Amino acid sequence: MRAVEVTIKQLFAGSVEFIAPSFQRPYAWIRESAQRVLDGVRSTDPAAHFVGAVVSMDIGTFADGHAKSLLVDGNHRLITVLLMILAVRDRVAACDAHWVQTINETCFIKTDSRGQIYFKNILPRKDQKVFKALVVGAPTPSPGSALLRTYRFMFDALQGRSCSELTSAMETLLDRFTFVLLSLERSENPYPIFKLLNVPGEAFTLKGLKEYDRFSRDPELMALIAGGESREVEFKESAVQYDKRDSIGSASIVRAVAGFLNSFHGGTLLIGVRDDGTIRGIEKDYAVADHGKANWDGFNLYMNNMLRMRLSVENPFLFYTIERRQVADHDLCLIRIKPANAPVYIDKHLYVRSGCQTIDMLGPDLVHYVAARWPATQANAERRP
Repeated sequence: MRAVEVTIKQLFAGSVEFIAPSFQRPYAWIRESAQRVLDGVRSTDPAAHFVGAVVSMDIGTFADGHAKSLLVDGNHRLITVLLMILAVRDRVAACDAHWVQTINETCFIKTDSRGQIYFKNILPRKDQKVFKALVVGAPTPSPGSALLRTYRFMFDALQGRSCSELTSAMETLLDRFTFVLLSLERSENPYPIFKLLNVPGEAFTLKGLKEYDRFSRDPELMALIAGGESREVEFKESAVQYDKRDSIGSASIVRAVAGFLNSFHGGTLLIGVRDDGTIRGIEKDYAVADHGKANWDGFNLYMNNMLRMRLSVENPFLFYTIERRQVADHDLCLIRIKPANAPVYIDKHLYVRSGCQTIDMLGPDLVHYVAARWPATQANAERRP
């Protein structure tokens, strides 16, 4: 474990994404916490600028260069400061609109070379939509949200502040507010830290222990599920079709894999997880996938054969790996997919992962995408007689 004191600006420097795991509680409105941050902004005392500890666990660095970390503890205090930054940002925007983009890039959003964005903070599932709406300035979906209540309290408290006062407040938040960042290695157990920093015997602490036990041997899986579906992660409930009316099944799995193969960065497909992050498992799929071998081995063979037959790329297994992962008493299937070196079609359709969905590229969009994604392939096609 490493410990270092960091400012807000340093905490979010570079390409980082903090994910609140499933054992973190949703954000709660606590007037004293919000008032403490407001008082700290007004104060010149360095002690008033110290927020507390933030505990993170590095999960890894993805293909596009951004790193993921589980936010084991400190979620509430960090979000409270970030809501204050949003409130100041929105007040100071009237003085200088350029502040909005600057603050977003510093604390909230990372934009890659193709203009796609991801959020640097993935909150507990209950809070994600409201927080993202506040960041991008969109209407908030839950008017009674504790996040929104805290933001409005801070925004109202800043009414009447001059441009110079608001600018000074922002500089204080970014450059003087500090946390002690405790960084855990993936081999370390984060729960003792979580338990130490929460009230012993409290219902939330006990619930957190129960939830943590489900994932204790696989923090990467915890981060993938807690982070939800994204440009690089997709969930599928099942890999087989139980009923002709089902929208799930092998066809949707092949499309999802092709979408990641055709993307710029690849991604991860997690089978046995519903869209809302609920664990279903794939045990029921085993007998349908292989009647004679209703276990993981039969399922794995079924998956490899299906992808090999349906994907229009030579040796598709060079671009993906299939892993069995376990959560409590459930098996999950995790497929890691690398970008393909040529377009991968399914029945003459080109599917591409874009944002949180897999889309079917058509017409001019298809031509332009292939030219941008595989310029060498396009150049070779143009030179053919």
